[in-house]
Amino acid sequence: MSEHYRHDRERGEVEKREQAQQRTADADTTRQQSGGMLPFAGDSGPEQPVTPKAGGDRNKNGSSYKRFGAFSIAAFFIVMIVYMFSSQSVDTSDAAVKALADRTSTSLLAGAVLLKEDKNIGKQDYTITHKSLSADTKIWVWDYAAEDGDYVQVLVNGAPVGDAFMIKHKPRVLTVPAVGEVQIKGVKDGGGGITYAIRYEVNGTNYFNTAPQGEFNTYTLQKE
Repeated sequence: MSEHYRHDRERGEVEKREQAQQRTADADTTRQQSGGMLPFAGDSGPEQPVTPKAGGDRNKNGSSYKRFGAFSIAAFFIVMIVYMFSSQSVDTSDAAVKALADRTSTSLLAGAVLLKEDKNIGKQDYTITHKSLSADTKIWVWDYAAEDGDYVQVLVNGAPVGDAFMIKHKPRVLTVPAVGEVQIKGVKDGGGGITYAIRYEVNGTNYFNTAPQGEFNTYTLQKE
């Protein structure tokens, strides 16, 4: 082998090594500029996002539907239980029948419901004579028929005692003077007449009455 040939081969190998080093340097530079995301030989490349399987979505949706169904059923039963306990049944006892006929009762409790639907039994005023030594007395006011949105207002000696309120089966309790005039004013008729009952603590008596809209029933309290 001649000296000239050997020199050329060595120079060619040097050039190959320099080119390889230059390619490696260029790759490093490009990798740094791209944030280190370019893969080298043997790298598996950037991590790809995992796509969930359709079956997994169906299972999740099925579980959600089951939970929603169970919640709906539980809510339905809760509403039914609340309704059953909150709904007042109609009293059909002999005492209730007598109370409707007499329009008064000392045997029934406050909150007694005597009718499913409103029935206009006519309006009436009362004079209540008692032996109570108290200056004040409690009264209970409620709807003894259908809860249909009837509103009344209580007045004492012509002055309102609070705002008008809707009468319900659950009595509204107020305190009034034991002597004077108590009036129940019919404010709004929910349908069928404003049927209400009022109980006085001073004589333990319930009065079943009707207050036409815009008119009054007057209860005159006096001591013996």
